[in-house]
Amino acid sequence: MKPSRIAILLFVTSSLLMSTACAPVLIGSAAVTGVSVAADRRSAGAVANDGVIEAKSAMHLSQTNFASSHITTTSYEGNVLLSGEIDSEASKQKATEIVKSINEVNKVYNELAVQANSSLTTRMNDSITASKVRAALLDNKQVTLTSIKVVVDRGICYLLGTVTQTEAEIISKIASRVPGVVQVVRLFTIITPAELEKRQLIDSKLQQNEAAEVTEGTTEENGKLTSEEGATEEVSVSPVKL
Repeated sequence: MKPSRIAILLFVTSSLLMSTACAPVLIGSAAVTGVSVAADRRSAGAVANDGVIEAKSAMHLSQTNFASSHITTTSYEGNVLLSGEIDSEASKQKATEIVKSINEVNKVYNELAVQANSSLTTRMNDSITASKVRAALLDNKQVTLTSIKVVVDRGICYLLGTVTQTEAEIISKIASRVPGVVQVVRLFTIITPAELEKRQLIDSKLQQNEAAEVTEGTTEENGKLTSEEGATEEVSVSPVKL
C-alpha cells in the first residue's frame, strides 16, 4: 500500500524532532501527549501539522541566539503557545516574529516572562503539576483531555485547545483546584455544541473510511496469499518403455 500523507507528515515531524534534540528550546507536545491520533479531537492532519509547527518553532528559535533562554513551544490547530523565560522584551518580540513566519501558524500566544530562567527543581515541579492537571481532567467524564494541551511554567497553568464554553468553564475550574497551580491562563478557541457535533461526525466518517481502506488492503493481500498457496505445479510424466 502507498504511504499516506499523514504518514509522510509524521515522518517529517520525527525527523525534525531528531534534528532539534540538543536545542535549548523545548517542544511542548513531547511531554504533553501520548494518546493516539484516533482519540484526538483534532483531525489526523492537524495533529501532524502541530507536530511539524512545534519542531520548526524550536529549531528556528534555537538558531536565533536564544541559547540562554528557556522556551517551550506548544501548538494546537496552528495556535502556538510560547512559555518559559527569556532575557529581554526585544528578544520576546523577536520570538513572536520568528514563530509567526512559520507556515500553518494561525496565532502566537507569547507568554514568555522576561526574567532569569527557572531552576531545574521548579521545572520538575511544573512537570508534576501538569501531570496532576491531566489526571484530574481524565477523571472527569464531562470533558475530553484530548481537546486541549496542558503546559505549566512556574506554577502558571496554560490551557490551549478547542472546546465549548461549558467545557472551558469545567476545565478551568478543575485545573485551578490542582495543588501547585497558582494561576490558570485560558487560551481556548471556543466552538458551539453544534460545531463540536459536526467535528465528531466528520471524524467518525474519516475513521470509517480508513478502516474500510485497511480492510480492503488486507482482503487483497489475503486473496493473493491464498492464490499462491493454492497454486499447483503441473509435471509432465512420459511413459517409460521397457
